[in-house]
Amino acid sequence: MTNDRGPSPLDPDSAYSDASIYVDAEAAPRVVGRLRDLLGLVEDDGTELVVGPVRVEGEPNGYATGQRSHPFGFLQWPTVLECEAPAGAPAEEVVQAVTAVLEALWLGGFKAVAACDFEDELPAHGGIDKYPLPASGSGSGSGSGSGSGSGSGSGSGSGSGGAGTSVTSWWRNLISPGKRKDRML
Repeated sequence: MTNDRGPSPLDPDSAYSDASIYVDAEAAPRVVGRLRDLLGLVEDDGTELVVGPVRVEGEPNGYATGQRSHPFGFLQWPTVLECEAPAGAPAEEVVQAVTAVLEALWLGGFKAVAACDFEDELPAHGGIDKYPLPASGSGSGSGSGSGSGSGSGSGSGSGSGGAGTSVTSWWRNLISPGKRKDRML
């Protein structure tokens, strides 16, 4: 099983060999170019760059639907960055490199979520915690409110930089008012 790409109990670092980062943005070359700028890298290898021990390659996501969806639908986002570490790369360095890529994407205004075996070691669990599902049912939420989103923002919030308002707005658009009323009863 030396060429098996999956995790192996004999090789504890194999869980760190790859990660996929899904980005809610069109045009993989543009995403990689912007990421290159955000990371301060100067080499230009098209849709590929190197961060620490990790090679990052941007490509269109073959499963993209072209529809906007909640971030839990991130597997359908238009761009995927495939991050691969060479055999023997220290796990800590791989985590640091993928963290740097994620944080640069977020800093650049991209929605990005990582899918890998070490998500729990990445900030915001690979990004999925940045896009929480709204609380089910009505009642007092966790500070995101149920108004139109035009208030002063003086609620307690969740510390996610205002993401609650956009998620709440998205969720309201997904379920029509009639269905929403029936489900809340």
